[in-house]
Amino acid sequence: MVGRQVTREYWRFSLYIGSNLPKEKLGNLLYNMICEVLFVQLIDYEAEVRDQSDTQYVSIGCPYFSMSINLDDEVDYTERYRKANLESYGVDTNVFISIQFITRTFDIGWLKLLEKIGKLLQLNNLDLVVEDHTTYPLLKRVKGHLIINSNLDYRTWYMTKENLALLNHPYEEDFL
Repeated sequence: MVGRQVTREYWRFSLYIGSNLPKEKLGNLLYNMICEVLFVQLIDYEAEVRDQSDTQYVSIGCPYFSMSINLDDEVDYTERYRKANLESYGVDTNVFISIQFITRTFDIGWLKLLEKIGKLLQLNNLDLVVEDHTTYPLLKRVKGHLIINSNLDYRTWYMTKENLALLNHPYEEDFL
């Protein structure tokens, strides 16, 4: 008997944030935020959040998405992304968060990510940018102002006002 091969399709997103916290404190803060957003999934054993403090790494695995936060990136690596984001989007960021959604549960995962971003927005007033797999920015915060990219017609189904309300933060529409 030949087994059926199941393929999963993924959507990749990148979240870049500015932070002036020491890496260990930021790692603990991000870990606690993630646990708060995924509270029900953690209770039901549907999610696993790993804090590897000795390596400054936080990772999440749940039915909706996976996320990895490497706070121990080399200075050259961090500086390269920092410079690219400053030139491209006018944001000053120093922490990179990689997110991978599973297509069949994207709708749920996207809402959980928006909740997480909302908590990050409350953390400080520093810059932030979210890119999708095409490296187009979906939203950014510059100097405390959150701006949603309303020029992306094909993403309107997940960038609705109802979904964006999960950010719990005022925003402007438009972008470039």
